[in-house]
Amino acid sequence: MKAPICEVCLKTDDILCPADEKKLQDGVISELDVKVARLLYRMIGDAEVEFKKAVEAGDLVVLIVGIGQAALVIGKGGKNVKTLMRELGKRVRVIEDTEDVKKLATDLLLPARVFGVNVVFRPGGGQYYKVLVPRMDRGKLPAPPEVLEDIITKITGKESKIVFA
Repeated sequence: MKAPICEVCLKTDDILCPADEKKLQDGVISELDVKVARLLYRMIGDAEVEFKKAVEAGDLVVLIVGIGQAALVIGKGGKNVKTLMRELGKRVRVIEDTEDVKKLATDLLLPARVFGVNVVFRPGGGQYYKVLVPRMDRGKLPAPPEVLEDIITKITGKESKIVFA
């Protein structure tokens, strides 16, 4: 399993090696990344999985994994996700790493549909993502719109807004 921390740190529960401790101090990784990486390692061991990052907003934690590996992390019948939810005390979503903001939004907002993602340029400079969701899918969102906007913003590094069309 590939993770943001080394294999030795994955196997120990209390301390981090100096290199990983520096990553934590510099903000390259978070406490949540360390906790989730260790939990995943206990559940799936040396499986061919790449855990990239964990993002948290409200009562939702989103795990970003390598392409094609979401099913392995979710586990049979959602077993791994249920264990993570119990350990973290929050709801958990698993999505694949992608540069495509529309795919990211589609995976995150499922079962709600996404019409599209627009880049909106502000008059004074700067830009943000406008995620278009059908009005009738508002009740299908997995979390409140503000929480999902916050997660998309943290993942992409650009402000995002969910708009119901």
